[in-house]
Amino acid sequence: MSCTEQPLDYKALHQDAIVVDLHSDTPLRMRRGIDFSVRDTAGHMDIPRLQEGGIDLQVFACWISTGTLLDSCKAKVDELIDTLESQIKKNPDKIEICLTAADAERIIGEGKIAAFIGIENGVAIASDISNVDYFYNRGVRYMTLTHTESSDWCISSGDDEPAFKGLTDFGRDVVRRMNELGMIVDISHAHVDAVEEVLKITTDPIIASHSCVYALCEHDRNLTDEQIRAIAENGGVIGINFYNTYLSQEWKEKADSLYGLIRPQVKMLMEKYKDDDSARYGAIMELYGQITPHMDSLTVDVNTVVDHIDYIVKLVGPEYVGFGSDYDGVPVVPKGLDDCSMVPNITAELVNRGYSEKDIRKILGENFMRVFRQVCD
Repeated sequence: MSCTEQPLDYKALHQDAIVVDLHSDTPLRMRRGIDFSVRDTAGHMDIPRLQEGGIDLQVFACWISTGTLLDSCKAKVDELIDTLESQIKKNPDKIEICLTAADAERIIGEGKIAAFIGIENGVAIASDISNVDYFYNRGVRYMTLTHTESSDWCISSGDDEPAFKGLTDFGRDVVRRMNELGMIVDISHAHVDAVEEVLKITTDPIIASHSCVYALCEHDRNLTDEQIRAIAENGGVIGINFYNTYLSQEWKEKADSLYGLIRPQVKMLMEKYKDDDSARYGAIMELYGQITPHMDSLTVDVNTVVDHIDYIVKLVGPEYVGFGSDYDGVPVVPKGLDDCSMVPNITAELVNRGYSEKDIRKILGENFMRVFRQVCD
């Protein structure tokens, strides 16, 4: 910086930039009856906190577990979409659903939040390819192919004994149909082999909506250098997850030992709420949250998140990274990112590390908007 050059005003830059969060699980909280228009002290997200955090486009992921009976999958996702739409319709002056990047730009230009509907876990389509079309017509614009357990057609990153390699023929057809419709393929949670198969097939850029860097934290949910390079070559985007266990190797190792102590309780909750995804998810997250006080000696903060962003930028450039918070879907997040109102702290740290305004704008949202425009418009 020259002696006459002024440092970037991170607050002004954040307010002016398009800011995109590629993943939250807030529809689960909505289904439990919250009023999304009211600032809450629970959870991570509501309209007032989104506004305070300067988030212009928020992806709302409709999640169901892999263990959901196929006959119930479609209805469960419909219920989550209905719940999300109901909350949005109550606040038409503040938030509106976007179906294309052009939609999103218009909505943001009107001073509102653009709500993007995603599905987390391809089991939602109940092994019926016509349901890809069905959910596209309901406004879904990305689908995460799997979750923490493998489905009948896509292997999860957490699967140590996969029944097949990556994707079945049906899984490949799903990717092709998503390309044809203009629905973004999301490979977060997918096994290395599944990601490789997707990249062979897809004619569109893909995303990893809420994943981190394996070189910095050796978790199966994180992406290797080879995967990061392949996604960049594909023109895709990686959204850095805010979950401490994916961000910090030290945190992961200590948490793994503590999680072993509560595993029997988790199994009990899985059985108790086997027919209620939302209640089960909430109860298990609360149980995991009880571990947090035992981790006070470890520091995971905004710097840790930006370390992951920085790693990807240095590996492949600033055009292929953003953030996907996983707010309302994880039990613990970094200090300084306690909820979505604190997202400007990421911009502050990028400025502090000397990132240019052009590159910060890319990371905050322009990278995803490029993919959104290319796939969905």
